[in-house]
Amino acid sequence: LARFRRRYCANSSENCDFDDLVAVIADGTASGHASPREKFDYLGSLFFSGTVISTIGFGSSTPRTATGRVLTIPYGLVGCTSCVLFFNLFLERFVTALSYFLRHVHERKVKRRMKSSMNRPVTLLINNEDYCESASSCDGVTDNWRPSVYKVFFCLFSISTLLINSAALIYAHVEDWAYIEALYYCFISFATIGFGDYVSNHKDVTKMNGDVYRFLNFALLTLGACCFYCLFNVTSIVVRQFLNFMIKKMDVKGNICCLKKKRRYMGLGLRPPKGYDEASERSSLDYQDGLLSLKEFLMNNQSSVLLLQKHLIKSVMKNAADNEEEKISATRVGPMGILDQAFGDEN
Repeated sequence: LARFRRRYCANSSENCDFDDLVAVIADGTASGHASPREKFDYLGSLFFSGTVISTIGFGSSTPRTATGRVLTIPYGLVGCTSCVLFFNLFLERFVTALSYFLRHVHERKVKRRMKSSMNRPVTLLINNEDYCESASSCDGVTDNWRPSVYKVFFCLFSISTLLINSAALIYAHVEDWAYIEALYYCFISFATIGFGDYVSNHKDVTKMNGDVYRFLNFALLTLGACCFYCLFNVTSIVVRQFLNFMIKKMDVKGNICCLKKKRRYMGLGLRPPKGYDEASERSSLDYQDGLLSLKEFLMNNQSSVLLLQKHLIKSVMKNAADNEEEKISATRVGPMGILDQAFGDEN
């Protein structure tokens, strides 16, 4: 670069625009604007439309006129919304298909176990989880059986790994990239990150028909984005279950409060068990180990029944209010609600 600078700026080095020219060429090459090929033919426009609504945004194809930039705004609003809906529908159908496949495998497994156990002596099984994954499986009824989220995660991870490695091999062969560079590009594209430092289909392709490769590139990006969207959402369910498990193990509420408040005993005349509040007015049964007098027993019984009725009335009113009001939460709408319904997890 210094040699070219000395050659072209030998006479007027102070006013030479060589560095600016190099910067413009470098930026144009990186963004794809320096390519002699038309970027907004039909396949190029299809690629641009897909990168907009999928929020990848490589930056290689951008609107260059004021009209195009203005029209991109409403198109992005409607297109991104529709793309999110498409991703959610793909997630629902894909997880449903995996669930049917896993159920078919589970039913075959149960039938095979039942056939193999026909010639064996009958054995009483108590909490034998290794033999039967659920009580419905032991009876041969699998209507209520749902797959484990970990099995679906393993299937999705395997499919995504196979897809990203296959796409990386294709890009490495056609684009003359190293395999690591192609794998990096596939992950950045499928995860809709879209840095733009590596963009496929910039230069003229000699190892494959240009139009075929552009269509294949669009199909790989679409399928990869859908699969990784499903994988990320199922992974979020796995992470949520792991965090819930850790919170239960740590007993955060007990550690923060340090001292647990004693529960009030609501028994009918017997000595309260250990751990209940014995200083309460309704549980002051510390006279003897046996029953109280009939008068005190009836008084405590009456107060307990009244308190129980009060709690029941509050509970009924609360349930009625909850049923009337439709609440929106992360576990009822969106991809989280779809996965909770598929896996039967309402927590």
